Amino acid sequence: MSSPAAGHEPSAPRAVPRIGSLASLVGAHPDALSAIFATGRATDPAELGDTPRGRVLALTQGSEVFLVVRPVLRALSDAGFPWRAKTFDHGGNSGQDVVFGRRVFRFQAERGPSQVDGLPALVLTYDAPVHKNPWPVRALRDELRTVGPGIAIGRAFFRTGGGGSGGSPGATAVPFLWFGLEPGG
Repeated sequence: MSSPAAGHEPSAPRAVPRIGSLASLVGAHPDALSAIFATGRATDPAELGDTPRGRVLALTQGSEVFLVVRPVLRALSDAGFPWRAKTFDHGGNSGQDVVFGRRVFRFQAERGPSQVDGLPALVLTYDAPVHKNPWPVRALRDELRTVGPGIAIGRAFFRTGGGGSGGSPGATAVPFLWFGLEPGG
């Protein structure tokens, strides 16, 4: 068994703050959201209600421009983003996004492994032929975990190559933003 290098102690687990509101996460650093997501559990749609309110929290890429993007995300999160919510139906097994007040873009919802760490998450996929979503919506995959009472956060991925929601051979899932849901539509 080897000892730590001189002057280097093993790192202690990072403390993750208790999340009291989704608003407190708008504009958070992507690394902080990743740490919070890692502590969560797979979201149960019943905890969020039929039409949970949604907010874009951060872009996953570009942490080097985080301080420039943060105020823009905060300003747009209240009323500027066209996407405002998700709906869940059929016992939480499917639903739709709410954009400009209209229900659009159907998705399937099921518990599955996260592409980030393999641990359970609520996975939303948009590529079922019955949903007739247009490309690029069919290439989306969302993963949600509950991180506080009535608060779920997740990553949205865009799949390139290979098609299929389950990670078909040749498919690459590229994370592009963090979002959150809370009861209240």
